[in-house]
Formats: sequence, structure tokens, C-alpha cells
Amino acid sequence: MSSEPELNAVSSESAPVVAPVAAANEELNPAMVEATHLRAALLATSDAAAPKQPTSAAAATPNGPSVSQSEPADVNIPDAPELGDLEAEIAAAMQADQRNADKAQELGAIKPDMPEEGARITATVQSIHGDDVFVDLGFRLPGVLQLKQFEGLEPPTVGQQVQVVVRKVDENEGLIAVNLPRGKQKFSGNWDAIEEGQLVDCTITKTNKGGLEVTVGNLRGFLPSGQVELGFNPNLESYVGQKLTVKIIEANRQKRNLVVSRKQVLQEERRAVEGQFWEKISENQQYVGTVKTLKEYGAFIDLGGVDGFCHIGQMSWQHIRHPSQLLKEGQEVNVIVTSLDREKKRISLSMKALSQNPWAVAAEKYAPGSQVRGKVTRVTEFGALVELEPNIEGMIHISELEHRRVKNVTDVVQVDQEVDVKVLDFDGHKKRIALSIKALKAAPVKEKPEEEDNPIQAPIPKKRREDLRGGNGRPAASGGGLFGNPRDFN
Repeated sequence: MSSEPELNAVSSESAPVVAPVAAANEELNPAMVEATHLRAALLATSDAAAPKQPTSAAAATPNGPSVSQSEPADVNIPDAPELGDLEAEIAAAMQADQRNADKAQELGAIKPDMPEEGARITATVQSIHGDDVFVDLGFRLPGVLQLKQFEGLEPPTVGQQVQVVVRKVDENEGLIAVNLPRGKQKFSGNWDAIEEGQLVDCTITKTNKGGLEVTVGNLRGFLPSGQVELGFNPNLESYVGQKLTVKIIEANRQKRNLVVSRKQVLQEERRAVEGQFWEKISENQQYVGTVKTLKEYGAFIDLGGVDGFCHIGQMSWQHIRHPSQLLKEGQEVNVIVTSLDREKKRISLSMKALSQNPWAVAAEKYAPGSQVRGKVTRVTEFGALVELEPNIEGMIHISELEHRRVKNVTDVVQVDQEVDVKVLDFDGHKKRIALSIKALKAAPVKEKPEEEDNPIQAPIPKKRREDLRGGNGRPAASGGGLFGNPRDFN
């Protein structure tokens, strides 16, 4: 009879502990949950082992007292210290879990509850069901995207890692809608399926004053001229009839207003390409690029989503006045990366660095005194430029054209004329070669005047007349001298 009160006392003491532990099961780690379950099982065992009321088979007879038919059973009741140890283990596990959570938070290991819309995340494919692909984003809610977005790509497989962009977080559905960086959604063609941020296919129907009219499913939309390309394109007629992938930037069902943008799609693609490009690019790498724009000072070259710049001085070992002398827009060229500025996103390129510097070996080929042959490429007022080989030119000064005095260079040589010249001087540092044509010609001999048969006679001096006259040549009336008598002035 004394064991029943003792058991009730143990149960009542443990009850306050069980309630808060059970309520916190959802937040405990697996070790704590297991410990809680163990404790609950132990308590259940204790209740089952408690002594039951003895079954009385006594017959109440009017002639005698009742007689008991059974004896009380022996029960092993757990001692209080055993329950105390279990509660201590649970408390220790809870404290350890809290310490781990605090430490993880300090290290930044705990991610926010939900990702932001537009965030780019590396996801892992978990499963594929019908037209839906479920992925693990590292958050408490899984992500889902449509299988149609993988058109033109390799089909996804379980365990594969893919880059996705968060489109929408739906707490009610318990899912995070994501897209591939250029994935398109299945569109049913009505306003119920339209929302801003979707990537859809549209067909260009015609042009108007401000841009292009498009159709998205059964809906009419508008593509502004400034949203067609990354740069402004004045010729919009070429897009009529084309099918383009665009992004919905405005969808107003009440006003029936649907505006799309292709520029934002291209910008997202460019950012994705740039991120991967800058991870791989390094100096001295060679690329095959496409000339995008020509300027007076150089050319911008598309390396595959990222532009680099080639200065006019890096295009050729030969001096050129304008890049159009060598390049034209749309032309493919081989270039090498000479320098990078990752902070400013600048890439410097060179074309001439892919070929050997011809001036490095020109000193032996064009030593002073050697005779070579070249082609006149340009004529100036002071001389003519002669191409000796590609990227090597020499100069014939006007004074070295002929032994006689030359007024105009074109009187002696013409453009595209091949001439034999002699090297007078070579300066590899300044990249100058002095040439001469007259040095290969003999100087003309000056002819002496022919001698006359008669000897040269000395000139006969003329006699001076003594009777000099002045005035009118008549003698003075006074009989004096021609110029008067000096005595007359005494």
C-alpha cells in the first residue's frame, strides 16, 4: 500500500519537465529528440509497472466475513536519481544545441529565411516530376522551375547543379519559383498567367512611332525602341516578323497595358557571361574577337560578350593614320590580352604582339651600304616612303633622288613604283632607315669649255679725251673757261 503514493509522487514531480520538453521538440536537434523520447518511454514503463488494485474474489455471505483471493505483486520502481540523470542529459543537450546555434550565427553560417527576388543561386536538382523540376536552394523551402526552360540544353539530371534566378517566393504554396538565367515560362496566353518579371516569347507584328508592336500569346504588347537592343537601333523595320525572347516589365490588366523589354534580357545574359569571363581571363591569353566599333584612336573588339580595346599603336608595327586602313566593323581578328583592370572592367588588347617585331632582325638585313629593292608607298614634299618589307619602311629624302636639283618628288618617283635604293643609315631605336637613289648612280662629269684657235688678246685701252666739255658744248661768251674763270670770283 505504501508504493502507490510513492509512484504518484514521482509522476507528479516529472510532469512539469515533460510538458516544456514536448512542446520544444520541433526546435530540438536529433539528439535531444531521441533523449526526450527515451524519457517518455521510461515514464510509460513506470506507469505500466505500478501495482494494481487486488482483484477481490471474496464472497459476501451472510454467514461469514469476506476472504481475499490474491496477494499484492512486487514492482521495481525506478529510483529518483535515475530520472534526475535523464533530465540532466536533456538539459545538457538543449544547452549544447543553443551553443551551436549561437556559434553558427556568429560565423554567418545561418542563411536568411528566404532569398530575395532576382537573386542568382547555385541550386541542386532534387527530382523531376512531369513538367516541373524541383531544386534545393539551401533554404527551408524548395525551388521549382519548368522543364521547358531547358529547351536547347541538356536535360537536367538528379544531383546536377544549375544556376537559377529567384522569381517569386510563395509562402502559401511552400515553394520558391525560380528560372534559368534565360529560361522561358509556359504561357497560356491570358492575363491570369501574366506577371512582371516573366521571360516569354513574343512575335514582332509592326513598327510604330515609339517602338514595336508585339504579340505575347493572345495578348498585344509594346516593345519600346529603347528596350530593343543594348544600344539604340534606328532601323526597327528589320525586326518585323521575328520571334524574340523578352521580359515583361509592366502588366496592367485594368488598362490592358503590356510592356516588354529585350534589353533587360540581353543585360542579364551579358552579366552572366561577364561573371564567367572575368573568372577565366588572364594576361597573355589569345582570343578571336569581332571588331565592334572603329574610332580614330583604336577599335573596340567583342571577345564574346565582353569588349576589349585595341589602341591604334597596337594594331601594326607599321605606322597607320586610321584603324580603317587595317580593319572594318564585323571583321574577325586575332588579339592578345596585354593588360587587365578588373576594378574598372577594362581589357587592353594588341594585334601586333602576335607577330615578331620586324625591327628586331632588320639591323642585319638593312645594314648601311647595302643595296635593296622596295616599293614607293607615299610621296611627300620632302621625299618618298619606300616599303622594304611588311611593316618596314625607309625614307628617301628629296635631295637623294637625283644628283641635280629636284623641285617635285613626283618628277622622279611615283606611288607603287618599285625602285632600287642604297641604305645610308639605320636607326633601330627610332625605327628609321635613310635611303638614297642617287647613291647608286654615277655623278655626272662637268664638261670644260672648248678652247678657241686664236689666242686671247689683251683688251686695247681707250684713250681719254682731254677736251672735256660741259654745258651745251659752246664756248663761253666772255672768252673764259668752260666752267668760268676762277679769278672772276676774287
